[in-house]
Amino acid sequence: MTFAATPVAPRQTLGALADYGISATTGFVPEADPLITAPDWFAAWDDAAQDLAALIRMRRVRQAIRALPPIDVGRLATPAEQERVFLALSVLTNAWVWGDVEPDFHIPANIAGPVCQLAAVLGRKPLVSHASMTLQNWRRVDRGSPVSADNASLLLGFLGGSDETWFFTATLGIEILGAPLIAASADAVRHADAGDLAGLTRALSQLAEGLPTLIVALERMREWCDPYIFFHRIRPFLAGWPAPGAVYEGVSPNPVVLAGGSAGQSSLIQTFDAALGIRHEGHAAVFLREMRNYMPTRHRAFVQDLAAASQVRQRVAGAGHAELRAAYDSAVEQLDIFRRRHIGLSVDYILKPSGQMASLGTGGTSFVDLLREARVGTAKSAVGRTGAA
Repeated sequence: MTFAATPVAPRQTLGALADYGISATTGFVPEADPLITAPDWFAAWDDAAQDLAALIRMRRVRQAIRALPPIDVGRLATPAEQERVFLALSVLTNAWVWGDVEPDFHIPANIAGPVCQLAAVLGRKPLVSHASMTLQNWRRVDRGSPVSADNASLLLGFLGGSDETWFFTATLGIEILGAPLIAASADAVRHADAGDLAGLTRALSQLAEGLPTLIVALERMREWCDPYIFFHRIRPFLAGWPAPGAVYEGVSPNPVVLAGGSAGQSSLIQTFDAALGIRHEGHAAVFLREMRNYMPTRHRAFVQDLAAASQVRQRVAGAGHAELRAAYDSAVEQLDIFRRRHIGLSVDYILKPSGQMASLGTGGTSFVDLLREARVGTAKSAVGRTGAA
């Protein structure tokens, strides 16, 4: 059994951001608040998802899931309902696998069928991902103020608590702060295509000046999410299905290997790579391309179209324009710093708590090696210097 990404042919020209489901104010985060409650007919399932912390603590999560009544996800009337139900189903799916002393990679038919059917409709994978756990998993605490890291709580989680909430809402905050930089990335690609070097310089300067905001937001993870709690109480439930994989009973007898939730599934950083023409190599290139298959379909199409359309690096390298080259290299440098800080967080939150010299990320990969490869690929892209790591 495979869960293929929805095939999307690259566009010859880049569309408007709205065509890709991207908001000018919230970026890849939906502009409209996700539904706080699911449809009434889904109540038993949603109650189980709301009670996960207790069910996991009592070692009764699998018993509870097996007892849930049949459901027909074809009844879902709107995309918002589909996302809300998919969030609950994906959380319950990961809870089934990882919610007891030993994992169980045979997912029962009563949940396997609906989660796979809805994943196919949404063009995603039938387990938790960045899209479900971050982009679609929030509610505003103060309904009169915009959503932000400091004005959001989770709809669903696993064990609960401020550390788990902050892990996801701090990540949500990074996504929202990145909204104007998505527009700057698209502008850079359009200006490069038109040969407008002044416009390209402005767009690249916007990127260079805006990326430090994301670096500060990234470092805020340390404020309310403790590394020990992340490693031992949050991270385990975000893992995917390692080889030989998990069987979705009633869907297919063949096990499937799937990656767990990973920062690589965020369309935001891959947007900057695509716009700047950064080319990764080796395992990092393979991993980042695979992570696109876990993105929402339209976001994946945007990253793909942006990469296909971008002539930014070629324009910069061939222009002999000092200000333009400086703006490009400054943007690359700030993206490199972001990746360095991400490596630092990953070491503190995964490598050190593991007590090992090497560890796997939630995506199932050797995370330090991958992050370093991605960082080296970023640094090498600078045009005014060698970019050597």
